[in-house]
Amino acid sequence: MARQAAATAAVHLDNARSYRREHAVASALQRRLQPGVTPRLTAVEIAHVYLPESAGGAWFDVIPLSGTRVALVVGDVAGHGIEAAATMGQLRVALRTLALQDLETDEVLTHLDEVAGQLTAADSRDGHPYLATCAVTVYDPVSRQCSMMRAGHPAPILVDPDGSPIGVDVPLGPPLGAEDGAAFLPAVTRLPPGCLIAHVTSGLLGSEGLGDGDADAVHRLEHVLATPSRPLQELCDTALYRLTPSRYDDAVLLLARTGCLPPDRVADWTLPADASVVGTARRLTGQQLAVWGLDDRVFTTEIIVSELVTNAIVHGKGPVRLRLIHDDERLLAEVTDAASAGPRLRHARSGDEGGRGLFIVMRLSTHWGVRHARDDKTVWSEQRLGEGTPDDLFAAVDTFDTAEAGV
Repeated sequence: MARQAAATAAVHLDNARSYRREHAVASALQRRLQPGVTPRLTAVEIAHVYLPESAGGAWFDVIPLSGTRVALVVGDVAGHGIEAAATMGQLRVALRTLALQDLETDEVLTHLDEVAGQLTAADSRDGHPYLATCAVTVYDPVSRQCSMMRAGHPAPILVDPDGSPIGVDVPLGPPLGAEDGAAFLPAVTRLPPGCLIAHVTSGLLGSEGLGDGDADAVHRLEHVLATPSRPLQELCDTALYRLTPSRYDDAVLLLARTGCLPPDRVADWTLPADASVVGTARRLTGQQLAVWGLDDRVFTTEIIVSELVTNAIVHGKGPVRLRLIHDDERLLAEVTDAASAGPRLRHARSGDEGGRGLFIVMRLSTHWGVRHARDDKTVWSEQRLGEGTPDDLFAAVDTFDTAEAGV
């Protein structure tokens, strides 16, 4: 009997050691797949608290987007262990990649649901009718517009600068990987500066299912956030102590305090679709940069604006909108027209007189891209102030004959 008891105890000890090792590996993987230091943004002030209690698949992300916008993401993969942590990493990378394509928020979740469907088909875990839940908020500090969407996840909690909850009905979409061809509807609202946006996981709200979680926990969190002027990290810690999250699930709280760009940092003009306005666009650009004290960027930015406006007039539709944004250490130029087709890079032969505009924009910009909306598209260029000089233009000119260029 003693030998049998010892053998049984040895088996249990070995199982416990194996489980503890797997838990440690899953926790390390989960922490490694989370974002590192959150970026410093003009759009919002960020703080978060993250407790991987069960080595599951909860995650969050803060993604800077074009036009000084920012995407706030919180999600939770069903299940626990190494497989859940690995799936979380795949979904987080997929969502960040989709968001950086400047897609609409509903398109991002639709494509992410397709990715989740493929992962669900290849997943060997049983007992979960869906793969993950997710909530995404995109905030624009220029227009102060906030677009929110969720897939089976608790809705974001909004608090105005006075501490009162802001009631916004965010439609509850199906969780990721649960349905084929799922539709996600956004909720759009305009927020004053100083509002709080809180994203949470169900583990912090005491709920193990889908939806908005426990109502009492939501009210307690709103009570904690009723003093939005307090430091964000202090609010995160207070919320953690007040809510006492479940010991059997991960807990994530992502807080953001909204800001806005001063009106004198944004310049906006609408120009007719006529070739004669290209010179006008250059002149307006030079005058505005002189007001901002960016005389050393006038030459480069005028070239970028000239090429973008010319392309919009030649290949676009309707009037052309030119917008300049001075955001701390960045200078952004955006040109919007009513055509849906975006420009693309292509090879320009040495004898071609055109087809080099987009190459010039690419060489003179730190980043550039195309942002599609329902009724128009925007081609944007970002310059990092303090990086590079107008001499970059001459390096671009030297390589025109063999360069890739665009229309």
